[in-house]
Amino acid sequence: MINLPSSTFVGKVVPKEKFYSKCAVNTVTKNLFVKYVEQIVWQNKLTAQTMAAEKGLLVNEIDVFEVKMKSFECPRKLFEFIDQNLHHHNIFVLTYDDKAKLFVNFKEKEKDETFLESFETPWKPIAEPAFNLSGSNMDEIYESIVRSAAPDNVIASEAKQSRPSLKDYIIQNKQNAKIQAQIEKLEKKLANEKQFNRQVEIRAEIRKLEKEIRG
Repeated sequence: MINLPSSTFVGKVVPKEKFYSKCAVNTVTKNLFVKYVEQIVWQNKLTAQTMAAEKGLLVNEIDVFEVKMKSFECPRKLFEFIDQNLHHHNIFVLTYDDKAKLFVNFKEKEKDETFLESFETPWKPIAEPAFNLSGSNMDEIYESIVRSAAPDNVIASEAKQSRPSLKDYIIQNKQNAKIQAQIEKLEKKLANEKQFNRQVEIRAEIRKLEKEIRG
């Protein structure tokens, strides 16, 4: 499941009560802990020293937490809350009933409380590796883990220099989603338009937006 060098091992239980007492937890959030989380274990601490890697510009430490769940349900808001109240860059490996899944809130800087995107894998057999690990420095190692949870079109290609950074991909993907919504709105407008000249104008607008998506 978590196949990391022994030098990174921590194996420390983090009581759920720690979040109740030290963080501003409302009743809804507390109930999420009670309903879904059995136990949180800080399994590994990845640093340049423990990984025998170079330091990163943005990533100094990656903490890997195993979250033992009470069911296959895993509310995203719960893990966003946990992440916002922890230091460093965090990776969550969720386990339940001999299955495991990877959950990552991708952020640039360790103190960021706003995430660029959240990624998660489907549940899979617990014996399978939870994530891929590669890179010579901490920034690259973190990105390789995040890409393990990302959709196929984000996963690194063999030609490393040809792939966009995760941040660039996320920004572009959100922009494309906005453009696609504009296209769908125009297509509905086109379907109801009776005037030929106006139909031509709308089609031209659609082609222009489609060209933006293709880049």
